[in-house]
Amino acid sequence: MKLYVKLVTLLCYASLVHPTQDTNGIETSTVGDEPPPSTTTIGPFKDNVVEQAVNDFGFKLMKTMMKHSENQNVVVSPTGLVGLLAMTLLGSAGTTYDELAKVIGFSQDILTNRKYHEDFGSQLLTLNANDTKTLYANAVFVDRRSRLRDVFRTYLQRVYRGEALQADFENKDKVKQMINEWVSNHTDNKLNNFLQNPLPESTKAVLLSALYFSGQWAKPFAPELTLRLPFETPSKKVLVDLMLNLGQFKSIYSVEDGLHMIAFPYNDTVTTMYVIKPLFPKKNNISELLDRLDYDKIDNLIDQMTKKNCVIRFPKMELESRVDMKETLRALGVRAMFTSGVANFAVMLESDNVSGNEDELISRINAGEGEARSLKDKVNRFANPGVHVDSVIHEVKITIDEYGTEAVAASGAFLARSAEMFYADSPFYLFIRNERTKLVTFSAIVFDPTLT
Repeated sequence: MKLYVKLVTLLCYASLVHPTQDTNGIETSTVGDEPPPSTTTIGPFKDNVVEQAVNDFGFKLMKTMMKHSENQNVVVSPTGLVGLLAMTLLGSAGTTYDELAKVIGFSQDILTNRKYHEDFGSQLLTLNANDTKTLYANAVFVDRRSRLRDVFRTYLQRVYRGEALQADFENKDKVKQMINEWVSNHTDNKLNNFLQNPLPESTKAVLLSALYFSGQWAKPFAPELTLRLPFETPSKKVLVDLMLNLGQFKSIYSVEDGLHMIAFPYNDTVTTMYVIKPLFPKKNNISELLDRLDYDKIDNLIDQMTKKNCVIRFPKMELESRVDMKETLRALGVRAMFTSGVANFAVMLESDNVSGNEDELISRINAGEGEARSLKDKVNRFANPGVHVDSVIHEVKITIDEYGTEAVAASGAFLARSAEMFYADSPFYLFIRNERTKLVTFSAIVFDPTLT
């Protein structure tokens, strides 16, 4: 199986633009100019807080997208998108900061969040370890006339290994080429035309996040046993290539939760694909099943999985998705950063009215020094540089195939009555997890594997 993802937030492309751009009818009445008082802080720092936050956010995001695109495949990279939003949070202030921190599960406490940034950055670095096939990278492209704060640039590079690159956004075609080359280079040349149209000249910054994974099954499917068989979509039957695998796999059959889950390990020993399908899809479809679940429940079920002899049929497929995440993020509660006059990226970009001690104050925050509430109040008084996020473009490509014939020799051994049958011949949910960090890197709800 090979998985390719390109995630660009133009802020995913956060594209940060000046308010002369059309805001596409974004209401401003729902977001105030000043951040609400923050009384919530997260207690003692726990090693798994960030992992839980990323995976919870990713699962909620999937369900929100599922409801907004009924019976359509949903494909996302939770880790890639949170990587982008974390970079955005790092440079934000005021309501923009409060909303982002709440939605991605970080803290309102500005010093606690620095711990979370450093923990998340460390986990992303772990994804890039030599024994995995996962590559994560991020960058910010800044207009040559904008002033990216040195303290933001330094912290971004130290914690997230992010690049800060200058660009002349008035030269639209050249910037488009630069960004597309960056994305292509960081996705093993699998995403070559991320920006299909030039950015507006009013763009001041673009944040990019790219996540690439290419893995081989630890127990490959047998290509010669792949058959063209029916798959029951919500509206019709379609013929798909259903691959065959036989052997011992971790699984759980939960009548209480109405689901069947199986784990497909990759040969890097640290990456696993999990697949969940309803036990009785005609009575309880995948949408209804996922509505009843949260990621914490799924994580608990993973801990209960045991190895069993299995006979598996799973679709060979190519999934592609390119979507502007703006409306989905707004539905989850991220509104300020898209709203002209309200969005505030004063920690990322200097305004024309910068005061002398602002960078010193940010440096104290980055070092974890001072009293959190007081520091946050002072940051919220920074002059707003007056840019907002225009769009968040998220593109993902996933290819799943048999890769290998090692399962053939065992084909007769597991066709006994005691073997557990896992037939993915109706809609299902899948996700790829790095077992070292526990981060979900890719996930998809598949209603029709023939759709690309």
